[in-house]
Amino acid sequence: MTTTPISSEPARNTIQSRKFALNTEDFIQMMITQLQNQDPLEPAKNQELLAQMSQIGQLQTTESLQASLKGLVLQNSLGAAGNLIGKLVQGLEEDGTQVQGLVTAVRVQNDEVFLELDNGKSLKLSRVTAIAPASGGATAATSSARAA
Repeated sequence: MTTTPISSEPARNTIQSRKFALNTEDFIQMMITQLQNQDPLEPAKNQELLAQMSQIGQLQTTESLQASLKGLVLQNSLGAAGNLIGKLVQGLEEDGTQVQGLVTAVRVQNDEVFLELDNGKSLKLSRVTAIAPASGGATAATSSARAA
């Protein structure tokens, strides 16, 4: 059986699911409500309460880990994109149109890394299909400076 992690869903579904996602405070509130409304003749067992508290702790740890990993992935992508400055890249725009150009800058928008090209276009780092060294001006200028 194949499972798909939540993080691989399209952005619009992830945003929608965040509206309905439960956070730590929700779980604590549910536990308090459960304790307030429990049958006095059969109160909740200590083991059940400890298990629920443990699950809340695990949820907090998982949320923190996800945030840390998301930041690391973004920093890694930003570093990789920075190494493309001055190189010729080719890729596909959102509509499938092929675009190519010399990378002049890198920017982050909505947690996605974009390459700014010399032709005025932007290309998502994730949509790059080819990378080549820049030919012509910059390379020739560097070579002639070394020769001198």
